[in-house]
Amino acid sequence: MRSKRAARYYLAVIGLLIFLFFTNDFGLIDIQKTAIVTAVGIDREDEQFVLTTQIAVPQASKQGEQVQSVEIESKGKTVAEAFEQVNAKTGWYPKLVFCDLIVLGKETAEKNVFEALDFFLRNEYVSDNCNVCVYEKKAKEVLSAKTPIEKISSMAVDKILSTHAAKVGSVLPVSLKDFAKSYFSAGRSGYLPVLKVQSPGGESPPQSTAPPTADNSEQNSEQNSGQNSGGQNSGQGGQGASEKIFSAEETALFVGGIMLGKLDQEETFALSSVKERLRLASYSLESSGSDYTLVFKNNQPKIKFFIDKNATARLDISLKLTAGIQDVSTPNTATEIATPSTIPEGLFKDASEKIKQSIERVFLKTVAINCDVFDLYEKLRKFERKYYPAYQDDLLSRVTLKVKVELQNAR
Repeated sequence: MRSKRAARYYLAVIGLLIFLFFTNDFGLIDIQKTAIVTAVGIDREDEQFVLTTQIAVPQASKQGEQVQSVEIESKGKTVAEAFEQVNAKTGWYPKLVFCDLIVLGKETAEKNVFEALDFFLRNEYVSDNCNVCVYEKKAKEVLSAKTPIEKISSMAVDKILSTHAAKVGSVLPVSLKDFAKSYFSAGRSGYLPVLKVQSPGGESPPQSTAPPTADNSEQNSEQNSGQNSGGQNSGQGGQGASEKIFSAEETALFVGGIMLGKLDQEETFALSSVKERLRLASYSLESSGSDYTLVFKNNQPKIKFFIDKNATARLDISLKLTAGIQDVSTPNTATEIATPSTIPEGLFKDASEKIKQSIERVFLKTVAINCDVFDLYEKLRKFERKYYPAYQDDLLSRVTLKVKVELQNAR
């Protein structure tokens, strides 16, 4: 009796599933009405926000379906108002679920960037792990650039802001969530990677100064009319432009949401070695007349903040690096190549001293603009609460720094 009821139950379920399969689309996204936003560039003109929204557009080809992008420019007094213009100009409703990159332009970074980022924090569809970076010109230049790395420029930027880049110490990528946490912390400070655009050869691509001809003047007018309508196709409109690649080896420093300083490449690596976990990170230096490239297989950073018995604020940074020789500019003997565990005298000492000096420069730069990259205000509030009233206004300028860097052989 029970087996008959069970059979009827399963048949009913199967029949219901068959009915749903042939009658319902299960809420699939209507690609004809939806703009899948992959990245957003935010610039400012006076009191208006200028948004460059990069939208993925599937394209049919002989090799199969490929994805290209189109960039839509819109303006508004708020970021939300500018997004509404995307729908008004294209008929597409922008979906931010797949947005993995926010690029802040120069004018945006000169004011409180959270006047723009506030929209993304409120929007429940934007991922908290969305990467945020700064570009020292117009953010629209990044998203409209043609790159040999990917079909879509934002995907190429995502590669250099990846977790792998953080492990090798070349970039300090920051998510929207982490940047917001640092902004709303006691120190109201933070940092973001600085994006740079250059030609694949390593130099900025030259601008064309050739006089217009009858053929290209007509083409230029067509491109300008396309831009005035609010969009630019990066897969087709950029074919005449030179290809560009991206890097993010420098780091912007923010206080109260405003960019006030910048760390260079060596200082970025030094901060990364203290804040991140390194794996197979390369580091170059000169020692005893030769140029060496070391590989740091891992690191063990320790940051200790405390108030000593004399009521002096102290910051002790200890860094242990497991390293080996990756390359050297001068030729080695067969014995030296066969025994990579042999480290030339003074090499590790020179490397540790260079990294130590870079960490000290990071500290001095951040103190000069009151940027709390080591989260000292939070540590003061949590672990030394009785001293908080006395130090809450000028903690960084009163901190005594001690740095110790130690390198040990990886073999």
